[in-house]
Amino acid sequence: MTLRARLFLTSLVVAVPLAAGWFLFDSHLRLGTKEQELRRSVEFDVSNGLQERCEADPPQPGRPGRGGVAPPRPAPPGSDLQDAPPGAGRGPGRGRGDGPRRPGRGGSGAYEFFAYDASGRPSAPDAPPLPADRDGTSAATYWTATGRGVALVVPLGGEGPCAFLLARIPPRQGELRDQAQALALVIVSVLAAAWVAAGPIIARLRRLAEEVRRSAASHYAEPVSVEGQDEMAALAGAFNEAGQSVRAHLMDVQAREQALRAFVANTTHDVAIPLTVLQGHLAELDRGPSTPEQREHMRGAMQEAHYMASLLRNLATATTLDEPNATQAFSPVDLSALVERVVARHRPVARTSGVELNAAVPDPALVVPSDHTLLEQALSNLVDNAIRHNRAGGHVAVLLDRAGDGFVLSVTDDGPGVTDEELAQLTTRWFRGSDARTRRPDGHGLGLAIAAEACRRLGLSLSFTRPGETGLRAEIRRAPVRA
Repeated sequence: MTLRARLFLTSLVVAVPLAAGWFLFDSHLRLGTKEQELRRSVEFDVSNGLQERCEADPPQPGRPGRGGVAPPRPAPPGSDLQDAPPGAGRGPGRGRGDGPRRPGRGGSGAYEFFAYDASGRPSAPDAPPLPADRDGTSAATYWTATGRGVALVVPLGGEGPCAFLLARIPPRQGELRDQAQALALVIVSVLAAAWVAAGPIIARLRRLAEEVRRSAASHYAEPVSVEGQDEMAALAGAFNEAGQSVRAHLMDVQAREQALRAFVANTTHDVAIPLTVLQGHLAELDRGPSTPEQREHMRGAMQEAHYMASLLRNLATATTLDEPNATQAFSPVDLSALVERVVARHRPVARTSGVELNAAVPDPALVVPSDHTLLEQALSNLVDNAIRHNRAGGHVAVLLDRAGDGFVLSVTDDGPGVTDEELAQLTTRWFRGSDARTRRPDGHGLGLAIAAEACRRLGLSLSFTRPGETGLRAEIRRAPVRA
């Protein structure tokens, strides 16, 4: 749910009870005012002969008495009303007087009344029943179709038809409707105000969110703009403070990573040189005369030295690939020479493992623009993987062929192969197949992942398939350039 919708619903939940409470409070005030008007008018009329006028002309069915109006003005001389009999021209229940009456002096407003004798019998059958509380000390309310009115029992005494009066100020026509419209107007106004007022707040929140994303994308180098001095500005300021702290931490981490990469690169370079010399010495010793047991130890030492060299090269390549701002320097690479060099480097360890390693390259030499180091490391990892996970007496074939303007470089072995599930995860870092874990439990599953990442950086594709029921084929491809 959006913030504006939440504010709208919250305003609705708050506005409805408040408006209902105000409606009830306003109704209470209205009723209190009506009661005061009724009491003043009744007191004024009683003191001016209301009982006598009522007994002379008590209310009749459909014609309640009227009070709270001034006595009639004398009829002008010579008018038709001057010689009219008593009661001529009088309205229903108006007592002595003619024509419409104005509020009397001391009265506060017009009212209607019904008359009852001492036993409570009304003078008009359609009069409402007389309340049990007849001392006139408390007023009562009643409902009609147009609203709520106020009624007051007026005890006048005597034995005539006007011993009691039930005076009422009925609700004004449309009073309840007007109150309901006012209530609805208040609710709608509050909701509209909340909806409109939420607009600038939401706009500022959206701008703040966009600036936060931009600041995060710049590693918090760009601060968030602080507008005004309200809570939103305080939030932006707090984010800037947190961003500076995070940026300082990021800079420290980056500096440490850079130092670690430099240390790994220097260390692997320093160790790789004597390790290469050691591999050469071991290869020479393996060719000399020795007992079968000595040859077995020599081959084991050569395999371990080759494995250590492979780990060092992978480690150096991984530090390069993990560098966020690393760029590859493309230059012409003789793929034929690269294949022969990688195969020559792996022949000693292949021979000691009992695996036959062969290569085939096209003539003339195939030269392509690429990064020499990354491409050679990718191919080395594929050949090393094919040899290490093969069996004694197995074969590994490295084939380079043209494909239009591109090339195909494949490494195929006839080892035990992998399952369908493992085939899909071969390039996942730290993943190792079940056979690899059995043959080399101390491996880390980095070789093929590094080869895949190196190919991706070079714009090449690397895929794995099974040539038959066993074995594995890895293919590095560069698609021909299409005009």
